[in-house]
Amino acid sequence: MFWRGGQETPEDGVEEGREEHAGPIRIERDAPRPATILRVAGELEERGGTILELFKEIESPLGRVVMPIHFRQDDEDFFVEVATEPWDGRRSNEAVDRAAIVRSSDYAGAGLEILSGYPVPPEVEFFFGRSPAALLQLDLARLTPDMPEVAAGLFREVGSDHWDVDLDYEPGYLPLVEELLIAVLEGDEGTPQLSDGLVAGLGCFLGETIRRNVTPPGAWRPPEEWGEGPVIEVGDFVLDPLGKARAFLEEGPSESLSFYAEYALQQFSAESENGVREPRRSQA
Repeated sequence: MFWRGGQETPEDGVEEGREEHAGPIRIERDAPRPATILRVAGELEERGGTILELFKEIESPLGRVVMPIHFRQDDEDFFVEVATEPWDGRRSNEAVDRAAIVRSSDYAGAGLEILSGYPVPPEVEFFFGRSPAALLQLDLARLTPDMPEVAAGLFREVGSDHWDVDLDYEPGYLPLVEELLIAVLEGDEGTPQLSDGLVAGLGCFLGETIRRNVTPPGAWRPPEEWGEGPVIEVGDFVLDPLGKARAFLEEGPSESLSFYAEYALQQFSAESENGVREPRRSQA
């Protein structure tokens, strides 16, 4: 494995040269990045790694990215990002976007490491990991609520793939979505990061479920000043499903999505369905 921050040490019996480099790789602050990348690559080789390629270009459906170092150690591939400058919002977003591209490429199973001269922001460190919560949200990293029906469809597709469930826009699926999301988020140590993409996807899926089950169907409208994003309009009522999604993700079951949808449908639809088919597991 790649030794970082002194968390791992070489196995017994390796050559002395590797033992001498068991500590963390130090990155000089504000140093020239190309020269730093070459130095890091050299240190990785001294620690027993094999450099496969420098400035590796990776393509995926999300776009193209160049990762500074591609190396292999103990039969596992790794990509290493090297940062020498202070972090800000733009650099953090760019780093998360790189992780999303790698995770949606042919190298999705590779390890992702980041070496920085300055403390790595928690959200960047989180999304460079391989927890279920990080992987789910990386697939939604670029999702926005600008086109709610499209966002709902992508959340449905991503959720179905990650959870092996055929999600649909029926109220009976919302308790299952709640259960699966809670399991994913609580599986991380500490407080998990919540991305805007997850809020947008979940909120639009909730809104689309309500919209389709009202007679006549409701309509998406532009955001209101008091809301989180686009709203659902049904008659004289206006709902903020993205705000509800954020509340659920931050507060948990006390802000139940299924109860919210059930109450809304009771209020809005005189012909609300008395029963819905149960969620079905994928046969694939």
